[in-house]
Amino acid sequence: MKIPHDGFCVLPWISLEASPVGTVRPCCLADDEIRDNDGNKFELATADFSDIQHSNHMRDLRTEFIAGKRPETCRKCWNEEDAGRTSKRMHTLDRLKHSVKDDHWSTDAKPLMFLDLKLGNICNLKCRICGSWSSSQFAAEEISFTPREEQKTSHAYRMLRAGAWPKENNHFWSQIDSVLTDIRYIEFTGGEPFMIDQHFDMLQGIVDRGIASQVEIHYNTNGTLFPDRGPDIWKHFKTVEIAFSVDDIGPRFEYQRSNASWGTVKENIGKFRIMRDSMPNLQLQCCTTVNVFNVRYLDEVALWIALQDFNFVYWNMMHDAWYFSISRLPASAKQQLTHHLETCEVPEQYQSEIVRIVNFMNNGESSDGEETRKQVQKLDQRRRQDLQEIAPELARILDYAKI
Repeated sequence: MKIPHDGFCVLPWISLEASPVGTVRPCCLADDEIRDNDGNKFELATADFSDIQHSNHMRDLRTEFIAGKRPETCRKCWNEEDAGRTSKRMHTLDRLKHSVKDDHWSTDAKPLMFLDLKLGNICNLKCRICGSWSSSQFAAEEISFTPREEQKTSHAYRMLRAGAWPKENNHFWSQIDSVLTDIRYIEFTGGEPFMIDQHFDMLQGIVDRGIASQVEIHYNTNGTLFPDRGPDIWKHFKTVEIAFSVDDIGPRFEYQRSNASWGTVKENIGKFRIMRDSMPNLQLQCCTTVNVFNVRYLDEVALWIALQDFNFVYWNMMHDAWYFSISRLPASAKQQLTHHLETCEVPEQYQSEIVRIVNFMNNGESSDGEETRKQVQKLDQRRRQDLQEIAPELARILDYAKI
């Protein structure tokens, strides 16, 4: 694949991301949802993929990339690249370099090869860095703390209803069916994808067409579930990647991911490891999202990861909500964390990544930390938890006290 310049991104030509609430973006990191020519957000319950791909919104984005510009909606990738990290843009170019054969780049879309499917926000966890947009459990909690007379007009209630869109609309599934022949790579994230049984029906349809051997699948799962339908379907696909979202270990893991059991997650990782021994197309990965809650303990997390025999490890940066991003921490906290991360023991294979994480943190605009403390306090009160008990070192760095 030949590209016009080093700052080019292929995703606006070949990819669509279905958000948990049924809107659509060029990729999961883009700030802006795609709008139609009248300025309205496309809704996957009713929109045709072709109309989305050929909208003025997408043509304008492709024009910017062809011209060598840095589109504002792609700021998350630019921030990571400026910190010396490998962004999603760069990962995708490397991954698809052998799949995209066409070297001609115009404002016209190419056939859809990549689908990033967040098929609703159904989830069994309410992770601290998540929200009602991506978790039905988080939305239900938000609603329960909303005055009764305001519940059905609240943002959380709207998200809970919007997150049910894949179950209520056959149009989307017919659109998926119409493009499957060209698809080469599908990501299932969430919510929690293993709770959405309908996606297995979709995969079975690919198997029944006899084209599964040309399709790669990627999951991001919270690790709390082991899907019984998976193995018999997955064995037909070119590659199946199971990426476990593990941001911390032990009690801190359970603090960050309410409703989760650390013991259950470790047990399920073991089951997948056994499956991998007999399924050569299966790869196990770890995706650790670096955020305010785990940055002080990355050395411990890295040591655990190094012992798990994952095929690939990805250190993901938390961008939004901004108050949980390490780039927005107070300057004093950044100074203490920088000292810790530069002096702690980290497995050799992750040392360079830790350096880039520190750069990302220090490149960001520091805040006074007040909003971070406020948000931690809110969740501690609701869930009857205390950061000071679970992560005392971090609590001191954040100057945190539970109300």
